[in-house]
Amino acid sequence: MRKRLSIILISLLAGLTSVAQDLQFVKAHADRQFTTGQFDSALKEYQRVQLFDTDNQFQDIFPNIAAIYYERSEFDEAAKYFDLAYKTASNDSLRFEMALKKALCSLKQEAYFAALYELLDLSEPGNDLLKQKRDLYMGICYFGLNDYTTAHQQFMSLADKSEIEDLDKVFSDFEHFRKKYNPRKVATMSKILPGLGQVYVGETGSGINSFVLVGGVVGYAVYTAFSYGILDGVLVLSSWFNRYYSGGFHNAEDFAINKIEHRKTEVYDEVLDILEGSENDE
Repeated sequence: MRKRLSIILISLLAGLTSVAQDLQFVKAHADRQFTTGQFDSALKEYQRVQLFDTDNQFQDIFPNIAAIYYERSEFDEAAKYFDLAYKTASNDSLRFEMALKKALCSLKQEAYFAALYELLDLSEPGNDLLKQKRDLYMGICYFGLNDYTTAHQQFMSLADKSEIEDLDKVFSDFEHFRKKYNPRKVATMSKILPGLGQVYVGETGSGINSFVLVGGVVGYAVYTAFSYGILDGVLVLSSWFNRYYSGGFHNAEDFAINKIEHRKTEVYDEVLDILEGSENDE
C-alpha cells in the first residue's frame, strides 16, 4: 500500500515538474517573440502561461502583457496588467514605474482624474528620473483638468532655468487668449447683436447667417403686425425669433470653446517641446 502511494506521489510530482518545464519553454518562446516585435504571437503564448500557471511562478509576464495591450491602444487591458505588475513587482522602483505606466493609460484616454488619483497615491521615489516622470504626468493631468495655475507650477519644476521664461510666456499668452475668447463674453456679444460673437471668433459665415435670420424674423414680425395686427406679429416673433436668436448665441459660445480647446492643444505641444529641449540640453 505504501509502495503504491509512493508511486502515485512521485508521478504527481513528475507531472507538475513537467508542466513547469513546459511553461518555462513557452514563456521563453514568448519572450523572444516580444523582443522581436511579434506582439500578437507573444500575447497568445503569455496567455497560455498565465492560464496554466496555477502556482504563480511566472508573474514577471505581466509587464510584457501590459506593454502589448498598450502598443495595441487597448488601454483598459493595459492598465489592468500594469496593476498586476505593480502588485507583483520585486522592488519599490519597479512598482513605481508600473504605477506610472498605469497612470499613462488613463492619460491616453483623457481620464485625468483617474490618472491624478493614481499619481497622488504614490510615495516619493528614490530615482530622480521617476520623480520627473511623475511630475510631468501630474502637470498633464492638471492641464487636462483646466487647472492651468497648478499645471504651470508642475511644469516649471521640470524646466531648466533657461526655459523658465519661455514657459511663463506660453502660459501668460494662453491666459490672455482665454480672456479674449471667453465663451460667456462671446455669447453676450451675440445677444447684443446677433452674429457679432461668431464674427469675433472668426466664424464670419455663421455670424452673417445668424444676423440675416434674426433680422429677417424681426422684419417679418413687424410686417405681420402692421398687416394683420400686433397679436399676429407677436406670435410670429415668439415662434421664430427665440429659436434663431438663442441658437445664434449658443453657437457663438460653442465656437469660442472650440477655439480655446484648439489653442489648448497647441499650448500643450509647445510646453512639451520646451521640456524636451531642456532634457536634451542635460
